Amino acid sequence: MEKAKNKLLITRIYFGATFLLFIVWLVFIERNIWLDEKISSLFSSTETVFGTRMMKAITFLGNHNFLIPANLLMIAIFLYKKNKTDALRVLFVAISSLAIMSLLKRIFQRIRPDNAMVHGITNFSFPSGHALMSITFFGLLIWFIVRDWNSGWKKKISITILVLLIFWIGISRIYLRVHFTTDVIAGWIIGILWMLIALSIFATISNKKANSY
Repeated sequence: MEKAKNKLLITRIYFGATFLLFIVWLVFIERNIWLDEKISSLFSSTETVFGTRMMKAITFLGNHNFLIPANLLMIAIFLYKKNKTDALRVLFVAISSLAIMSLLKRIFQRIRPDNAMVHGITNFSFPSGHALMSITFFGLLIWFIVRDWNSGWKKKISITILVLLIFWIGISRIYLRVHFTTDVIAGWIIGILWMLIALSIFATISNKKANSY
């Protein structure tokens, strides 16, 4: 059973990494921005005042001003329930994801799109931090729900809402012209890959500690 899980994990990481490398090759080696231009043009033609307000509200849920307190709250809840393992799991995933995102932005140094609707952003564009961090936060919530909740309509609805939230946070970044489409796709992929790897690393460390007692 354990070997089958590890094989599935490796397979997912392999396909995700392959797709990510394709995006990197397309954007930074081939300099092919056809997809970015097409999607940006599509969103530009559908902009409305109401749509912009909605997207700014949605994009806040992927901002550090929301995610930092949200992570701290989740850690506090687990500590209150005397669940130190899950509190550390949240902390480990959050900090490691932030480090990975910051490192990759400095490596690729992609300039953001012109005429952004959100001002005051000074860091680089690739990958989208909102896309990556929303995956690792809301994705971790999904992981807890899958692990702990009994199957039923509440579980299905909760997971569906969180998946849609992750999707729309990414879309909001393209709509607001602060990211290219490939930035967001890369952010999603990296977020999924790193969450899988981080959870696996944490599980291995926890198991070793448990077996040492």
